[in-house]
Amino acid sequence: MVIANMFIEGLMRFGKEEGKYEPGIAESYKFDEAANSYTFKLRKDAKWSDGTPVTADDFFFAWRLALDEQTVYSFMISQYIKGADAYAAVTKKSFLSGKDASFKALVDSAKKETNADKKKEINAKIADRQEKMTDAEKTEFKKIQDDLWSKVGVKAEGENLTIQLAGPTPYFIGLTAFPVFYPMNKAFYEKHKADNTYGLEAAGLNSNGPWKVTEWKHKDSFKLVKNENYWNKNNIKIDEINLKVVDKVETRTNLLKTGKLDGSAIQAKDLPEFQDLATRDQLKLQDMVDRPDYSVFYVDFNQFNNKTTMNVNIRKALTLAMDRKSFVEKINLGDKPALAFVPESFPGLSKSFREENGVELIKDNDKEQAKQYLAKGLQELGLKQLPALDMVIEDTDIAQKMAVKFQQDWKEIGVTVNLVPVPWGEKLRRLKAGQFAICSDGWGPDYMDPMTYLDLFESTNGNNYGKFNNPEYDKLISSARTEKDAAKRMDMLYKAEKMLIDNAVTAPQYFRIAHYVYKNYLTGVVNRGAGPDTDFYWADIDMKAKAEQAK
Repeated sequence: MVIANMFIEGLMRFGKEEGKYEPGIAESYKFDEAANSYTFKLRKDAKWSDGTPVTADDFFFAWRLALDEQTVYSFMISQYIKGADAYAAVTKKSFLSGKDASFKALVDSAKKETNADKKKEINAKIADRQEKMTDAEKTEFKKIQDDLWSKVGVKAEGENLTIQLAGPTPYFIGLTAFPVFYPMNKAFYEKHKADNTYGLEAAGLNSNGPWKVTEWKHKDSFKLVKNENYWNKNNIKIDEINLKVVDKVETRTNLLKTGKLDGSAIQAKDLPEFQDLATRDQLKLQDMVDRPDYSVFYVDFNQFNNKTTMNVNIRKALTLAMDRKSFVEKINLGDKPALAFVPESFPGLSKSFREENGVELIKDNDKEQAKQYLAKGLQELGLKQLPALDMVIEDTDIAQKMAVKFQQDWKEIGVTVNLVPVPWGEKLRRLKAGQFAICSDGWGPDYMDPMTYLDLFESTNGNNYGKFNNPEYDKLISSARTEKDAAKRMDMLYKAEKMLIDNAVTAPQYFRIAHYVYKNYLTGVVNRGAGPDTDFYWADIDMKAKAEQAK
């Protein structure tokens, strides 16, 4: 998202202050409370990097394509724009299921199949049938789609673009700065989709933002230069930005120390060194930036096909046994123990959500209470000893160090947990397939509202990997989506979080604090928790000072 924010711009863009937004392609907007709609006035001087004007049709094309392809964040469109959910519901799969009995049987069998290889084979047949729709089927399907799209709450009149919302959404302006709401030039997309470069090479990245990508060395670096057709180019002070992709912490730290980077994020193990004033003075670094990035890391419990973790008292035992305080003091230095689910400092109604709903909803490192819940759980399961549990984690060094800490905590109450390190993609596959007892997980905000965390555990949410299913919880979330009274709405979210904790739906581990350092000749860089974490929009660099330091 950091890079996308540099070369492409939506109706609004993330502002300097956390949770604030500034005009982007829209120079202004107004809200019609009676119609529950926003009208954005588009800039006449907004252009793509080739000089083509940015129009309302660019936005509509992008949004419709996101719904058609069911991209990861397309729910932000289908859930919030009136009529978009009905459009999104009609897919090639649903259309063919209504016309072709054999195809429907394939779809039904894919849902029931538990063998991964067989499921893959069935899904391949489903995809093949969709690709081979007859001309008559394609025509009929397109007609249905066009009719549904005409009922979606978006329209353009001259330089105005109006969006009618499906319900009260106090944070909608922030969503328009998010990538799924970015525009897309249809001609550019079709040209580069055909040559297989769209979104995959520098030539396939179209820019209407402050910079444009001129070079992309995969897994290594990006080169961006100022976009001469950007409407606000005169206020963009940096002409060229080179971003390095460095996975190894040691390499990144060494590049910073040897002057080959102008700034970098700092990882936990290097904090003591860079917190030292003498080190920063020697390296000509500014004071370290420490700020919450609003990410919460937690343990997912399988609550649908694992009898052990389906038991609430077992989950409570595992949650209470965790010593988060020593974890952030000895392993994840600088982070905060998570004794609730919504992170510290994240906004609530008038204060932070944590201040309003309680700072600590979980007692940390309560081994005695954990043992009592474990005894209750064992009695309910008719067991004398809990069988070993498998915990799926990523196969990185830091992930394993973190998991070993909690593995030791659980051992102290008599629970054996076997760690199963796998690549990130395999971990995600197992989560989606329910092939885990417990699993490490994490979430960062999509927008500045507690709903971004709490709707994760709605029964229909695709990220609800543990399959927590509670009608009362679902009702709280759905009611909060439509409640116009801000105080009543927030109270529903307070209750939802407490229900998560009371039912030990998840075991929060820690809230991440991000750390950054920059050379003293690079000023004005903005770091934030929600959205692009590093933003050079207001930054400036003294190239003379940089050259002097390089001598």
